[in-house]
Amino acid sequence: MEALVAQYDTADLTLNLAGQPFRLTCVADLEALLARLDPVTFAEDERLPYWAELWPSAVALADYLLRRLCLAGKRVLELGCGLGLVSLVAARQGARVLGIDYEPAAIAFARHNARRNACRHARFRLMDWRYPALRRRYDCILAADVLYEARHFGALLALLWRALARGGLALFAEPGRPQAAPFFALLRQHGFTCTQEVVPLSWQGGEHQIGIHTVRFSPR
Repeated sequence: MEALVAQYDTADLTLNLAGQPFRLTCVADLEALLARLDPVTFAEDERLPYWAELWPSAVALADYLLRRLCLAGKRVLELGCGLGLVSLVAARQGARVLGIDYEPAAIAFARHNARRNACRHARFRLMDWRYPALRRRYDCILAADVLYEARHFGALLALLWRALARGGLALFAEPGRPQAAPFFALLRQHGFTCTQEVVPLSWQGGEHQIGIHTVRFSPR
C-alpha cells in the first residue's frame, strides 16, 4: 500500500480540530490527477477521484465529532473514507473504526495517514458500500458528502437496515445538496428519525454551511 501512495505527487496538510492536530498526506495536484484519469474506468461508473480531495463536509463532520460526540468504546463504520480524516478522529476518541472505500488509492492513503497519526484502532478495507460485505452491526455509521447521486439512496437505506445497531446512530454531513431532503424523507418512511443541524465552516478561503444529519432507527 505504501508503494501505491508513492506513485502520487503528495503534499502534507496539518489540520487543527478542536485543538487537536491531524497530519495528512494528500494528493498535491488534483488537476494532474484528473488529466491522467482512465476514460474507460470513468465510463464504467463515472469514477472520478473524489477520494483525493478533502471535502468541506468531511472537515465539518470531523470537527463535529470532536466537539459534540463521544465515541469511546463504540464500533464505528465510515462510508467512503477517502483520505481517512473522519475515521482518524473517531479512532483518536477511542472508537474501533472500519473505514471503507471502493478506490484502492483511497485505502492506501487512509492507512498511511492512520500510521502518521498513530491511530492503531482505525482499519481500512476496500469495499463498495453499495454492495457491502459486513459481518456485524455498528454503533455509529459516518458518511461525509455521499448524497450526490439519488440512484444510490436505496443502497444506503439497505446498508443502514443491515449494519446500524439498534439504538445506534448514523451521521451524514452534506453541503446543502438539494437531493438530501428526499433521502431523509425516504429514511423517515422506513422507520428512521432524522434531525439536522447546520454548522458553519471556514475552509480553504471559503465559507460553508454544512448540514449534519443525525439518523436513528425508531421502530413503530
